[in-house]
Amino acid sequence: MILDTTDLIISVMYFFLLFLSIFWLIVLVTSKEDKQERKMQRFPLFTVIVPAFNEQGSIVQTLESALKLDYPPEKVQIIVVNDGSTDRTKALVEEVIKGYPHRDITLINQENKGKGSAMNNGLKFVKGEFFASLDADSFVSPDALKKMIVHFDADPQLAAVCPLLKVKKPENTLQKVQWYEYLINMFYRQLNAHIDCIHVTPGPFSIYRTKVVQDLGGYDEKNLTEDLEIAIRLQKHHYKIIQRFDAVVETVTPQTWRSLFRQRVRWYKGSIDNALAYKSLMFNKNYGDFGFLRMPTIIASGAIAIILTVVLLQQVLSRAWSWLSSLQAVNYDLLTLIKGFTFQFNILSLPFFKVTIAVTLMAISFFIMMYSFKVVEEKITNHGRTWVSLLLYLTVYSIFISTVWIAIAFRYASRRKDYWK
Repeated sequence: MILDTTDLIISVMYFFLLFLSIFWLIVLVTSKEDKQERKMQRFPLFTVIVPAFNEQGSIVQTLESALKLDYPPEKVQIIVVNDGSTDRTKALVEEVIKGYPHRDITLINQENKGKGSAMNNGLKFVKGEFFASLDADSFVSPDALKKMIVHFDADPQLAAVCPLLKVKKPENTLQKVQWYEYLINMFYRQLNAHIDCIHVTPGPFSIYRTKVVQDLGGYDEKNLTEDLEIAIRLQKHHYKIIQRFDAVVETVTPQTWRSLFRQRVRWYKGSIDNALAYKSLMFNKNYGDFGFLRMPTIIASGAIAIILTVVLLQQVLSRAWSWLSSLQAVNYDLLTLIKGFTFQFNILSLPFFKVTIAVTLMAISFFIMMYSFKVVEEKITNHGRTWVSLLLYLTVYSIFISTVWIAIAFRYASRRKDYWK
């Protein structure tokens, strides 16, 4: 009975994943790229808000990337909100301000209250018609602003434009694994953009229409993932969000499994928290694909990962127990057990339904990976020999992400407080 139940669960999960894969392939084939070239007709005032907490290793480079934007300098305002840093962040920002006396750079110091609070504090001093959040460990390319801001005048309902995110110079194997992940995620963001289903405006240089964000009350200061919450809130009020792939922003990623684990727990738990907070959007016809597809899959993705992991673990333990029972039957004489082993294979006994779906999913996954490199204009060998990191991404990383989801489920079940607050 257990085996039958397990087979049923796996079959249902496989079918659901196959359905989603085919759906996204249809979106890819039927969608048309917006290749219209738009030229700057005007140069509106623009503000960059840089929230910073203990960012002495990158804050100067981040600010220099903002200062080098290909945009009239007198039209760019930079606001740095020092969120109670205990390192040299404040001093380094002050040095940058002294080095650029003719630029509009403001430093705001506050007690450590979190990124949402820092963004809201910065919003109080914004002069720009449009503003961007720029994480203090991210670096914007000089031409990104022009390529993004030009879209706002074409559509008054457009509230935010997201850039193409890439991992900055991945050094160790783990960062190269994340490099693959970011590239593939960008492909999925492209598909979501085609059907107006973007659910997060990333901290590294997403641009917003200032009045819209201010009218909506600014950022949620108690939210784990304020960039995801503000995006869902924009969708709730029927504003548009678009994704650009010609505006590059690089970001520094975690260098250790521990720091990556903490980051992903925060990200994914934040996504679940927000999906539940905005559950009224789910399966709501007023929100189209966003309500029927994007919002439910935020929760479904975690549930599928947990279910498949539990089922896999159950099968591994069941076979291990069977092997131990066989070993006990021969009084733990391993040599006798090996000699008595006979390999039997009958192709007709294979579960063709599951094998067919699994092979199809693998083929689609391979296509997605190859297409992702095309979308972001990268080559698989851009960072030297990456085959080890590719293998880790295809195998170990999926197990790692499943572990993250299990940890999140445990936090919900035990009602533990979030350790990053």
